[in-house]
Amino acid sequence: MRILQLSDPHLVAADQGLVRGRPALAHFERALQLGGTLNPDLVLVTGDLCQDESWGGYVRLRRALIQHLRCSVALLPGNHDHPLLLDAVLGRTWATAPADLLVQGVRVLLLSSHRVGSAAGVLGSLQLQWLAERLQCSERRDLPLVVALHHPPIAIGDAGMDAIGLLDQASLEELLRPHRALRAVLFGHIHQHLQGAWFMRPDVLLLGCPSTLCSFKAVQPCPLGRADDPEGRLLELRPDGAVQHRLLRWSSV
Repeated sequence: MRILQLSDPHLVAADQGLVRGRPALAHFERALQLGGTLNPDLVLVTGDLCQDESWGGYVRLRRALIQHLRCSVALLPGNHDHPLLLDAVLGRTWATAPADLLVQGVRVLLLSSHRVGSAAGVLGSLQLQWLAERLQCSERRDLPLVVALHHPPIAIGDAGMDAIGLLDQASLEELLRPHRALRAVLFGHIHQHLQGAWFMRPDVLLLGCPSTLCSFKAVQPCPLGRADDPEGRLLELRPDGAVQHRLLRWSSV
């Protein structure tokens, strides 16, 4: 099963709208065009979908996804999002967090770390309770599991980003640590590549995805030597739980 992860497109209502001096929609469409040639089973967009949190921005997102993709799509809200508008425009067509998906024998749990009025993220007691119940689901318990959210579930070593990370990291770790089928935790928000292992378990990959729009100062070197270029990530998961992944870089529009 192949997951194409894209993150932090920061779209706005205007087709030619600029964010951080770059055409956000054109950058995202380029990511979809190039990523779509890799034949993913699922395209996962991990938050900060709409910079101006507008109905028009989500309409632009929906049109771009329909135009360029022919596969399943999963969407997470970030701090630059309006979850109700996201669900209203896209939720009837694709999966939005929180959700428990089954794609080609792999389980994907989507979490919403959006916190109203804050750049930092939180899962909250109700969603954590939902997650605990889903992790105990006997029918899916032994399937290879990928968990996705917007905010990083650990400190990444950047003071600014760590201050606006996930506030209830310990609660998430407590729930996920004993789950032996867990293979990867994916997130966005940090606008850069990050790779590590979680819980001192080398079989659990912790993967941060750069933005399709622009990069922030990196805390880890880019394996491709192109830290300033827009980027995504391709993951391949086998039924036995083995995971392969690689970064995707392309030139700015």
